[in-house]
Amino acid sequence: WDQADRMGADEATTLITQKPLVFGGTTLPAGTYTLYWVLSEKGDSKLAFSRNIGKWGIPVDENSDVARVNFKRSELPAQNDQLTIAVENTPNGGVIKVSWEKTQYAGEFTIKE
Repeated sequence: WDQADRMGADEATTLITQKPLVFGGTTLPAGTYTLYWVLSEKGDSKLAFSRNIGKWGIPVDENSDVARVNFKRSELPAQNDQLTIAVENTPNGGVIKVSWEKTQYAGEFTIKE
């Protein structure tokens, strides 16, 4: 808990966005990023975006973070044995959802035009 970790079992997860994304008050510029998370058992979990791409999933280079945003935790009704990352569209942007075991983490964003 409370330590940076890759999302997945092997290679780091990569996100490419052609437009800036806004998570709450944090703007992520358009570009290519490695995603990782900082899960907390008691406090806020974070979704982190790193400019250090093309690397193996660990160790995480936290000095290359471009942004860290809150990641809301919720319980799933059924067990999900495979880590799943999905982007759900909303009228002004979307929600990044990461599900694993009986837990889901979600971060809402808008697209900056």
